[in-house]
Amino acid sequence: MKKKSGSKKKGKKSAKGKKKSSKDAEDNVDGIENADPSTLISGDLTSTGSKKGKKKGKKKKLSKSEKANEKLEKQVEKLKEDVVHYDRFINRMHQWLLDNADTAVEMFRHIDSDGEGLLSFDEFKSGMFDMNAPVTKIELHLLCKLLDDEDSGEIDFTELENGLQNIKQSRELDRQIARNDRQLILTERKFPPYPSGKMSRVEPWIEPLPRYILLELRLVTFDMYKDYPGHLEFLVHSHVPVCGLIQMIIAETDISSSKLAVFRDRSRSPESVLSPDMTLEECGFPGDSYHSPEEVILFYDYTVEFTDCPILMCDHYFGQKVN
Repeated sequence: MKKKSGSKKKGKKSAKGKKKSSKDAEDNVDGIENADPSTLISGDLTSTGSKKGKKKGKKKKLSKSEKANEKLEKQVEKLKEDVVHYDRFINRMHQWLLDNADTAVEMFRHIDSDGEGLLSFDEFKSGMFDMNAPVTKIELHLLCKLLDDEDSGEIDFTELENGLQNIKQSRELDRQIARNDRQLILTERKFPPYPSGKMSRVEPWIEPLPRYILLELRLVTFDMYKDYPGHLEFLVHSHVPVCGLIQMIIAETDISSSKLAVFRDRSRSPESVLSPDMTLEECGFPGDSYHSPEEVILFYDYTVEFTDCPILMCDHYFGQKVN
């Protein structure tokens, strides 16, 4: 009797095992039916009921020098995003190369053992540091990339006499294209991390390739006086509107009049008035690079908005006639 009872238990267990195996088989069939056909062909089928997945491959470890180079590349890209700093760097190094090309070429010839006129980045950097070139480590790496036209990892030092003329011309072409294709650009909404929560902030649009104007604003009435404190000087972008100039004048002089205008010349005629809605570029002043800005002289004047105050309405200009 004990043997029979044991056989019954075994039978029950085998029956349960069969049920379980049949259930797994059904799950596998369902997995095949719901699977992507491409996975069936490639043999990468994983059943939907399976809990185990494929292990991800380990990321290749970078050496210390590779990590340093990767960090340097990121810093270079960040520098290029700062348009003003980037343009200043190009103009500064262009002039330095023109001034020191002969000395640099002579020194690099001693470093170039093959006599092919080519240097690796490390050799070029070493020579530039020996010459006390006015660059940082990041700027020097950027200079190497700019001088390596063919992206070969080598620099032709025999062409240093041209400086960065090609780069300057390329930047100028980019500016021209950007102006021709200028359109409404949506500003990005950024969320700065504040401890109390996320606060939305819309950043103002930044001119990608600005041009500069060295602007002198002279008060018409005292134009004959050279050092009059009301004569102002600003370095501005060519895309600054005239109304922006008016606000700058008010901030510097504390003029309370709302009837302030900017003129092309000292005649103050209606034809010489610059429209507040127009930019300096639209008024005919395109500007130039940061290191050689376009020099422009404009004039401004205002009218007093009081008619019943004898002190404010008296002749402070000592009878000077307005032409």
